[in-house]
Amino acid sequence: MSSLAIKRAIISVWDKEGIIPLAQSLVKKGIKIFSTGGTYKKLIEAGIKASTIEDLTESPEILNGRVKTLHPSVFAGILADGDNPSHKEDLKSISSSEFQLVIVNLYPFAETFHSGEKSTEAIIEMIDIGGPSMLRAAAKNYKGVAVLSAPEQYERFQERLENNKIDVEYRRELASAVFMKTALYDSEISNYFSECDEGKMPALLFGAYKKSNTLRYGENPDQRASVYAPIYSRKWEPFKKLQGKEISYNNYVDCLSAYRIVAGLEGTACVNIKHTNPCGFGIGKTVLDAYKRAVKTDPVSYFGGIVGVNCIVDEELAEELTKSFLECIVAPGFTDDALKVLNRKKKLRILIPISSDLESNFDLKSYGKGMLVQDIQNPSDDESSWEVVTERKPDPEQIVAVRLGWHLIKAVKSNAIVLSDSDGAVGIGAGQMSRVDSLKIAIRKAQEAKIHIQNSVMASDAFFPFRDSVELAAEHGVVGVVQPGGSIRDKDVIAACNEHKLFMIFTGKRVFKH
Repeated sequence: MSSLAIKRAIISVWDKEGIIPLAQSLVKKGIKIFSTGGTYKKLIEAGIKASTIEDLTESPEILNGRVKTLHPSVFAGILADGDNPSHKEDLKSISSSEFQLVIVNLYPFAETFHSGEKSTEAIIEMIDIGGPSMLRAAAKNYKGVAVLSAPEQYERFQERLENNKIDVEYRRELASAVFMKTALYDSEISNYFSECDEGKMPALLFGAYKKSNTLRYGENPDQRASVYAPIYSRKWEPFKKLQGKEISYNNYVDCLSAYRIVAGLEGTACVNIKHTNPCGFGIGKTVLDAYKRAVKTDPVSYFGGIVGVNCIVDEELAEELTKSFLECIVAPGFTDDALKVLNRKKKLRILIPISSDLESNFDLKSYGKGMLVQDIQNPSDDESSWEVVTERKPDPEQIVAVRLGWHLIKAVKSNAIVLSDSDGAVGIGAGQMSRVDSLKIAIRKAQEAKIHIQNSVMASDAFFPFRDSVELAAEHGVVGVVQPGGSIRDKDVIAACNEHKLFMIFTGKRVFKH
């Protein structure tokens, strides 16, 4: 197929990366350039001959630049079919001519929207109107027009231009890229307006992602897996890796769990994660104290797991970490001395979470060919809505244990039970079909770790359907319970607490994790 003979081009770009060498190659080929505003100024400053869009339309830019290319002389020149006599007559009637090349990239709406730094007015001004319209027009007429919609296309185009290979197959490829780009652009705008409707989930859920990394495999070796980045983000990086092996699929899942548990906690905290569940949690005066308490909760299960802390890892903790086999360490930072120590374990992944890239509004799960979507549950709690429903009231130290247990229970798979004191987790029971079985596991774990259950607090992610869990907890010295409440047998469970002189707090908030 013969190459397209390019005589006239429109250049109107927000991102001006690479535009000067591209324009120079056009001028070298004798192609006449029309350009807008800031692009025209940059071309002229570089000594590149160009005409303004106003020269073509004989109309000035108006509405602070909102209207500049929206004119028949522009769009007729882009959309005209050179083989159609009536199109040629129409062009002649408005003193216009065909364009064979359109180079346009769009206002950075998504980047502005997602930056969180701009006003509503600034975000609205980043909704490009003329740009997408020109791109779509050129892509529709790809048989007679080549269209470049991104700087990364320029180098290849210049090579083809030099070798007279702007053939129709290539132009169709460029057109395809346009419609993908404008679809994504419009989806981001739709998402923005949907988010403006507070309290509503979007009627249409748009999302676009590009493959950023192919993983060795998924949860199991026979499953393919990749990491996909949001397409609006030029450099999405959930974790900055300082050293270690490739991050696996399971690592990604577990590290997110570790980050969410310790992020935002006051004081020094450490969590150990195994199969997305916390198997140990501790707080302390130092990060080493917190780590040792977390390990003490379950000194067996954390082998081969993930460690997450909410403060800088120092040399002292690093020395302790190297004594065990671990997959990943997640922390907001590491001292130079700590990194030297950890470097002895070449395969150990050392990760710094990037908070802004780990934020999300929705939790999405595939459901056959469909999708289940829910809000991300707010991790904070309004303690003013908590209610002590028993005769006994918790003392200040017990309230510390209550808060700790209630925070941790949100990260444990249902049915979930956490026994805690003011220093950390005492025992954790996860993922059982009955709540009392989860409690039995938590008790067994505490006994195996030789952590005193007496005077601990029991947290549950949902209500107790029967009084059996309270009675079992009381037998082992638990002094209080925190749970959502809401069972038809709440009165029986409260009565059991009163009989055994336990306090019980209703939070009014269920925190299932399936």
